Formats: sequence, C-alpha cells, structure tokens
Amino acid sequence: MLKKGHIPERTCVACRIKAPKWTLVRFVARDREILLDEKGIMPGRGAYLCKNCLPKKDQPKILKKLKKALRISEK
Repeated sequence: MLKKGHIPERTCVACRIKAPKWTLVRFVARDREILLDEKGIMPGRGAYLCKNCLPKKDQPKILKKLKKALRISEK
C-alpha cells in the first residue's frame, strides 16, 4: 500500500533524469522485442523513457540503452 503523499519515481534510461512514474513512457521486453506498454501493466521487465527522449528512441545509442535495461542480448 502506498503511503499518503508518496509519489513513485522512475529514471529515464537515456538521459537518467528522475521523474514521477506517470510522466514517463514504459517499454517491456517480450520475445526479444521492445514493446510500448501504454497502460503500464504488462508483465515483465520494464524500462522508462522521458517525453524528451521518446522521439529519439530509434537512435542507435538510445536503442542500445533500452536493450541493456531490458536485458535483451545483441545476438
């Protein structure tokens, strides 16, 4: 149970900024694929990107960070 006034925070894997959970976009690893978790309820390991890094998610540097956070091998 959450304490009154508690705000869950997560960290953007690209820029490492901490923000409230609901301001970030969650991604999940499924069968070696990266899927967008729109509702934030999909099972499995998740990684977060902030709204500033989201448009850049297909850049190799950010994609590599997402894969590392989700424990997806490069093989």
